[in-house]
Amino acid sequence: MLGLTTGGLIVLVVTLLLGFYMAWTIGANDVSNSMGTVFGSGRLSLKKIILIAAIFEFLGAFLLGAHVTSTLKGGIVDPVYFQEEHFATGVNGINIFVAGMMAVLLAASLWVTLATYKSLPISTSQSIVGAVAGFGLTAVILGDIPLKAMSGGTLLEISIGWALSPILGGVLSFLIFLFIRKAIFNADNPEDRAQTLITFFTALVFFILILTGISGGLKNLRDALEHVLPLTVVDTFFEHFWLRILVVGILSIILGYLGGIYFRRSKRYRKLKSVDRVESMFGGLLILTACYVAFAHGANDVANAVGPIAAISQVIMKNEISCDVSIPVWVLVLGGVGIVVGVSTWGYRVMHTIGKKITNITPSRGFAASFGAASSVLACSFLGIPVSTSQIIVGAVIGVGLAGGITAIDLRVIRNILISWVFTIPVAAFTTAILFLIFRGVALNL
Repeated sequence: MLGLTTGGLIVLVVTLLLGFYMAWTIGANDVSNSMGTVFGSGRLSLKKIILIAAIFEFLGAFLLGAHVTSTLKGGIVDPVYFQEEHFATGVNGINIFVAGMMAVLLAASLWVTLATYKSLPISTSQSIVGAVAGFGLTAVILGDIPLKAMSGGTLLEISIGWALSPILGGVLSFLIFLFIRKAIFNADNPEDRAQTLITFFTALVFFILILTGISGGLKNLRDALEHVLPLTVVDTFFEHFWLRILVVGILSIILGYLGGIYFRRSKRYRKLKSVDRVESMFGGLLILTACYVAFAHGANDVANAVGPIAAISQVIMKNEISCDVSIPVWVLVLGGVGIVVGVSTWGYRVMHTIGKKITNITPSRGFAASFGAASSVLACSFLGIPVSTSQIIVGAVIGVGLAGGITAIDLRVIRNILISWVFTIPVAAFTTAILFLIFRGVALNL
């Protein structure tokens, strides 16, 4: 057993470092995906984008980060089988479990680091799922756990969701931009038409973002609201679909009206030329959408980095493995800080790919991509399809580019991105297997 021994404390310290490293990679790659459209649009400087991303990612992680999370991402491996009473060979299963968790963290982080260095936008969630699969398969081959501890169906379901979600994001963004182009830019007076539709677009953005948040886009929102509102009010709101639609619709109309007034009376808006005024309107909505995506990402994905920390901490303190583990606030803060450091250091690499290399991004194109991505997340939440927000955004940017014809996108860049997606799961799995063999040998001697 590890326990509060010297070996256990060393393992805990190393785990904290690996968790921070994982959070750093999430900030450097995943977060930059969501902010890439803002960067490409030229609406804000890189410094302001990093500041906004840092603030909203940290707030999401701190305010709505999962206080209870699954021990192993995606449910691909059942951790209960690492308990000694279920352990077929009689070897110390808890130590082997800890070795596997550390291998998962390091392997997933190394692959995301390489992808970020190459300026390739990938999914850290996909990398972790691949790492968990590699850990589980290796443990089965070594006889550490039985084959029934693995859930191949779950991995297949997740993979199908990831394959379909970028296509959905691309199609929706393609259609949204076509509508914007036809309804506004092809009108006789684009500025007048934009002013007529500005309230509608603002209300629609708020409607989709708020509905996405309460329908699964912010997984821990309900738990947070239960601490500040009566339980009966929260239950009634979340359990009645049409009531949610009505409340969110009314709120969105009010916010849309106020937003329309703000845009029309803004000094910056009035100083611009006609077409630039239209782009400015969409630039503001683009920033709003990107802020939501950053907040939601911090709330939902910080568990990727800090979940293993909490799991290993529990093993060391209590010598037991649980399917779900509690995450202390200080661990959420550690993950949030790691994400902020990541986006502040290497974030520009992936932002440049998303915003500059795939296709030309204007504020209206960036809005169509970000809004299409948010709408895709909402649709997938309703359908119960597991998705990768990072991949949806890439698909959305490609969809917007295709609205200008096949020559408007850089096929070489897209090819490299798709190759990195295909290799993410097998590379993460193989790297984890090698690291697990090394860590396992050390763990059995502790």
